[in-house]
Amino acid sequence: MTEVILAFGSNVGDKVDQIQTAIDRLVDSGLRCDAISSCYKSKPVGMKDQPDFVNAVGRFFCSKCSPFDVLRLILRIETEMGRVRTVENGPRSIDIDLIFFGRQQIATNSLTVPHGEYGSRRFVLEPMCELIPSFQPPGRGGSSVSELLEICPDITSNPVKISEFCKISDE
Repeated sequence: MTEVILAFGSNVGDKVDQIQTAIDRLVDSGLRCDAISSCYKSKPVGMKDQPDFVNAVGRFFCSKCSPFDVLRLILRIETEMGRVRTVENGPRSIDIDLIFFGRQQIATNSLTVPHGEYGSRRFVLEPMCELIPSFQPPGRGGSSVSELLEICPDITSNPVKISEFCKISDE
């Protein structure tokens, strides 16, 4: 089984429900959900004139899937849930990012793993610290996720825990 770490964000509609729906669809598609972080409210990055986001991180496992399979699944779920990619960093019903796929490092035109910007995003690192604080991401010189949070340059997103998270519905 390969550990898969996904980050979720939404700033349109019922944000927490959007994230829960995405998690449910991932589980229905065969990923095993191990844990979900609390929800965090954060300021948008990039395009500032839009509603605040709700973010969370999930730890999943999959067997017999590649990172590209997970990427295709993520993109399909985002599309099914109404994600429209018209404005870069604009409002979205759901955003799902593949942060880690085991310890693999991948750099192609369509996929970069670990996610290229997770280390500079407090709204990803904060919830990730709830799940895997001592995990040492590949390519980070042995620094743990909690150590990366301590030195994170992101001072604008200001994530604030707003709730314990969603149910895990893979029973």
